[in-house]
Amino acid sequence: MIQDLDATVQELLSQKVPIDPAVTEIKFERPTTEWENQLSKPTVNCFLYDIRENMALRDNERYLQRQNGARTGTLTTDPIRMDLTYLITVWSKEIADEHQLLGDIMRVLVSYPTIPPALRQGVMANQSKPLRTWVALPDETPNTWDFWGANEWRLKAGINYRVTVAIEPDPVEVELVTTYQIKWADTPDTTFPIGSQMTRGGDAAPANPTPASQGN
Repeated sequence: MIQDLDATVQELLSQKVPIDPAVTEIKFERPTTEWENQLSKPTVNCFLYDIRENMALRDNERYLQRQNGARTGTLTTDPIRMDLTYLITVWSKEIADEHQLLGDIMRVLVSYPTIPPALRQGVMANQSKPLRTWVALPDETPNTWDFWGANEWRLKAGINYRVTVAIEPDPVEVELVTTYQIKWADTPDTTFPIGSQMTRGGDAAPANPTPASQGN
């Protein structure tokens, strides 16, 4: 699934920026010094650095599908919404080229609050929910010093890009309650209609008996 989201992000950038793969590459590896030294052309790096559930979109609703005559049913839940967040940076020998391309990418990302269905790749094409996107959210952008401190202190401007995907939990087979057994103390094993009342003599009385009239 994640590789299909990578391919979807790549397709979005390739078609909408646009980015010519013969001129500029799009890669998803961690941007280390060793990685940078292997680059042969300008490169857009989309580094996936965070995956977590979107709690604001959580829905705990459950659905039970019953089969006629079966003692089991299928329990399903709404999709779990997961946020996958990339840091998008541009790598080139000229800083002006980096900023030009980074600005073009930013323009495209804010133009698509959801990724168009025609650009979705692999299982992303079958998502039950829209692929919602979020760009450079202030409270969720990684701390610059913490992020680049873990990447050899190579500070570089980047765009925080979050995509919310739907994960469909596997359905669970459950046993169904099909009968009820009611036992009354000090009475023989007798079946009574649900909703009836026991009289003192051991017979079933109507569930809503007519009250006896009282004298004045």
